[in-house]
Amino acid sequence: MPLPLSYPSLRCVLEHLEAVKRAHIIARAPGLQKIDKLIPLCLKNLCIDSDEMTINKLLIEYDKDELAETLILHVFTHRIVTVEDLKKLNNKTVAFECVNYSRIDLVPLIKYHVETKKDSGKTLVIATYDKDFISEKLREFEKAFGEYRSDLDGVNERFLPGSSKFCIPINNECRIHVYAIEDPEEDGRYKLIVKPVSEISSL
Repeated sequence: MPLPLSYPSLRCVLEHLEAVKRAHIIARAPGLQKIDKLIPLCLKNLCIDSDEMTINKLLIEYDKDELAETLILHVFTHRIVTVEDLKKLNNKTVAFECVNYSRIDLVPLIKYHVETKKDSGKTLVIATYDKDFISEKLREFEKAFGEYRSDLDGVNERFLPGSSKFCIPINNECRIHVYAIEDPEEDGRYKLIVKPVSEISSL
């Protein structure tokens, strides 16, 4: 059995490894993650623009106004976003875009929070031009949480006319508001909002 590489030789290998390959390897090796920040990157090309970043041949695009607290996910056709996927997201706001013909398990996620009485602390936003998609999602909420329909008085939003709204209790300190809006600032896109609120702020 070959001997493991010493730190100096490992440092030499990682320092001269192509950056994208290095990131791929280090992501899968907890032992290497401890020393990764101590070893400089050797980059042939590093370019940071207002809406994209290039590292060698890797191009990463992002929105100009995207905040660290907000994650924008583009969900492609026929993708299933499970409860486990949603639980792994730690951002304060998660915005889903391009969701047509995809499934996002919002109702099972809220059922999980009701059963465990744990608040996720994150707001979920589904944005689409397909009004039928929003209506279908609200029907799912109606079926699962019809007893918690609410006018959401005091919520300062431009609700989608005629749409159902919900105030679902999670525990003694938190409720989840579910409602749909039409956003005139985004060419009339519809948005389904799933937002946790504290009991104090909702009084």
